Amino acid sequence: MSDEGKFDLNKDIGHLYQEKDTLGEEIRRLDREKIERLEKSNEELERKAEWLDKERIKAIKERDNFRKQVKNFRGKKWSGALRMVLALVVIDLIILPLLVWALKIPTPWIFIGLGIITFFGLLLITSYMSGTSPLNTGEVRKAVTGSFVIIYFAFVPLVAFGSINLPADEPIKTIVTNFTWIVGAVVIFYFGSRAVEEYVKVKNQ
Repeated sequence: MSDEGKFDLNKDIGHLYQEKDTLGEEIRRLDREKIERLEKSNEELERKAEWLDKERIKAIKERDNFRKQVKNFRGKKWSGALRMVLALVVIDLIILPLLVWALKIPTPWIFIGLGIITFFGLLLITSYMSGTSPLNTGEVRKAVTGSFVIIYFAFVPLVAFGSINLPADEPIKTIVTNFTWIVGAVVIFYFGSRAVEEYVKVKNQ
């Protein structure tokens, strides 16, 4: 090989070594950038993980506070409902009979007042406990059924013990039997309609 050929070969080898060094530096630079990006990503992930931990702890505290509030609210709700029930009992058993006696209203009218007061009282109580507004059909059914049952349990003892004077041509047994059938029909309608509603809900799901 001539000297000129050797010179060109050495020159090419030098270029190759130079390119090798350049590529090595480029690879090292890319590695550094990659490492820096990975470190930044790791830091961001750590910050996100820390933030998520804080949010999780915050959510747990909020959940516990919410459960406490719900528990306290339910307690207050039951307390309020109990006061309403006591007020309804006082009106039905004390105030209404006293008014009938003081105003000398015929005794049978006590059942009309008892039915009206009990109906609206139960309607308010069921609406208060369910928390729904406006009133739904379920609450009205409960109020109607409850008022009929209460009138029945007030009517039968008063008639049985002779506290109410009934027409002589109507046997007591017949009146009580007919009223029992009416109350039974109302109760059956209440539970039957509830069953139909539940069936429709399940079928729609």
